[in-house]
Amino acid sequence: MQQIELQPKEEKLNLKKVIAKYLYKWPWFIASIIICLAVAFIYLRYSIPQYQSKTTLKFDKKQNDLTSALSDLDNLGIGLGNSDELKGEAAIVNSRPLLMQVVQNLNLNVEYFSAGDIKDSQLFGKTPITAKVLSYTKEKFVKFEYTLTDLKGDQFILHNANKKEIAGRFNTPIKLDFGTILLQSNSDLALGSKYKIIFWSPIERVKKLEKTIQINIPDEKAMLMDISLIGSLPEKSEAILNEVTRQYNLDGQRDKNLQAQNTQEFIDKRLEVITKDLSGVENQKEDFQNRNRIVDLQAQAELALQNTSENTKALLQQQAQLDLLNSLSGEASKGNNQLMPSNLGLNPSLEQTISQYNSLIISRNKTLKQATNENPAIIEMNKEIASLKEVIRDNIREQKQTVQTGISQLQSQIKTSNNVIEKVPGQSKVYRGIERQQNLKEQLFLFLLQKREENAINLSVDVPKAKIVNPAFTEDIPVSPKKEIILPGALLLGLLIPFAVLYLLFLLDDKIYSREDIKERSGLGILVDIPSLSDNENHLVQKNDFSELAEAFRVLVSNLKFVLPVKDSAKVIMVTSSVKGEGKTLVSVNLALTIANKNTRALLIGSDIRNPQIQRYDDEPVKRKGLTEFLYDESVNVDELVHTSTTNHSCDVIYAGAIPPNPQELLSNGRYQKLIEQMSSRYAYIIIDSAPLMLVSDTLSIADTADATLYVVRSGVSKNILVDFANDMVKDSKLSNVSFVINDVSRRAGGYGYNYSYGYGYSQTKDRKSWWSKIFKS
Repeated sequence: MQQIELQPKEEKLNLKKVIAKYLYKWPWFIASIIICLAVAFIYLRYSIPQYQSKTTLKFDKKQNDLTSALSDLDNLGIGLGNSDELKGEAAIVNSRPLLMQVVQNLNLNVEYFSAGDIKDSQLFGKTPITAKVLSYTKEKFVKFEYTLTDLKGDQFILHNANKKEIAGRFNTPIKLDFGTILLQSNSDLALGSKYKIIFWSPIERVKKLEKTIQINIPDEKAMLMDISLIGSLPEKSEAILNEVTRQYNLDGQRDKNLQAQNTQEFIDKRLEVITKDLSGVENQKEDFQNRNRIVDLQAQAELALQNTSENTKALLQQQAQLDLLNSLSGEASKGNNQLMPSNLGLNPSLEQTISQYNSLIISRNKTLKQATNENPAIIEMNKEIASLKEVIRDNIREQKQTVQTGISQLQSQIKTSNNVIEKVPGQSKVYRGIERQQNLKEQLFLFLLQKREENAINLSVDVPKAKIVNPAFTEDIPVSPKKEIILPGALLLGLLIPFAVLYLLFLLDDKIYSREDIKERSGLGILVDIPSLSDNENHLVQKNDFSELAEAFRVLVSNLKFVLPVKDSAKVIMVTSSVKGEGKTLVSVNLALTIANKNTRALLIGSDIRNPQIQRYDDEPVKRKGLTEFLYDESVNVDELVHTSTTNHSCDVIYAGAIPPNPQELLSNGRYQKLIEQMSSRYAYIIIDSAPLMLVSDTLSIADTADATLYVVRSGVSKNILVDFANDMVKDSKLSNVSFVINDVSRRAGGYGYNYSYGYGYSQTKDRKSWWSKIFKS
């Protein structure tokens, strides 16, 4: 029969198959959802709701302290720096000294709980008992927890974390591990009541308030500040926020009064000093004008500066002339064959001489093109050129002397002007300094008089630093836990956890489970799916057997008719696999038994002489010769090898025999082919149980005797790469007429199951398992 093409099929996403893989694991999804929802309900039931409390402050832009009294100094050019006031006030609200005052006033370093069986309920406000810390004997600690029990009148017992008992009385000081406390009873306490008291270090409470108090500035222009706090007791959070705002205003009022008093003292002292300074500055100004006979220093300075500027410009021009003359002098020192630069803005006579010199050079050069240097005209021209060159040099020297003289005169004039100017700035500096001090003292004197009156008014007015727009209030809906988020989140998590785990398992899983897995990688045919069997089920097909196993092998026999060739002699079927443990021996034995059940003679040959396994299903007779003895001993007769199966008398078996040291040589010596030829006339079918192909090459030595090859793969055990190995064996013509048999297929493999494939009339014979067992079986 022609083999089907072996090229692996292009992998396509089979959405239905993917969904079926996850739906097959639906019990895990249900279990995960139930667990997650149960955890969520338990969390919601026993978690302590957290509520957000908030208060709003509004600040007045008008300042009433020393900063306000001195802020107008900016008008005089003295910047005191006024950056982001609201952020600065937010730091004050959350400062440790202020929070420490809140902790002390509200006694927040002591927490009270009513002990319960599962969780403790915190108490605040009108608590049955009140504890006050009188003194501390331990400087650094976090907290100490005590349980109050055995109430008898005014007596009680405290239990610390180490279960140590401390007896005490109400309204009587008690020494504990961290210090001395006083417990007071605020109401009649019922017998058997149990309370927990936690004593915190005050600084630890301050640190916690620093972290939990949140300050938000919604609009800086509106000068608003929101102060919020999240806690389990709304009344406690509101009390803390109200106390924070109260302490903030008290702190601001104290600062304002203190600063106002300091401001008053400061202004009075400064007025005395400035009055004396102002009188002294005025006398100093008058004396300076008389001594220096100054009328207008500015006009004198401007005139001196103007003269200096003009002389400096002239000096620069002369220095430029001198540089040109120096450069021209260098040109004049060169030979008489080069032209000299002209039109440089120098003396006209020098410019004219240079022009004559250049013209004569040009004429000589033109004549030289038609005559030699010995020509009389050339000689005469050279004399004239040399003469003009000497005149140019003399003229340059004269011009340099004239320019240098002019430079010396200008430098002398500039020096004289500078001497005059040097006196003017010093006088002007002193005079302007005196005037500036006079103006400053006058302005400060008037300013301090005005601020002294304003400060007196501010000191008499009692205005809070910030207005409380909204007293502390608590939102009705808790910020945590949020039921509307936790429950849907738990449901989603219940779906995601098994999905993620299964996705990872499916991603890493490279095993074969169903026909679809083989069809995706190979074009070879698949004859049958052998169902999975439990240990307590019969692994051999019996006569009149209606089990799923028997039905599967009947299907295999029927499908073999379409694979095997038509011939008069026995049809040889070789059963093999890639590796050990895939079930080829089970398939070989049951295939032979199924064929024998139809009253057809079948022979099963155990050809895996390295690791024989047939005797596990049918006891091998003692001292019975096998295939190995026939292969190496030519005197052995085939009749000595044949053994009739105890399960079915129509099925004969040839066991592997003794395990030889050279199985490959025995199987390839030609005796095996002779055995098949001799047995072909006696039996209708010969089934060969061969060795695994991937482990040894024994099977390839006898593959030419088979009319068809059954390649066994095991569901959930064999890997996809083994299908590729089978494809390569067929492609290389090492095996022919190959078909797959899938062994140990789960009844739900691929999402279809044997109740669909073979269940008509057969599934009732199977014992039904509980749904819980099926979950974990899957």
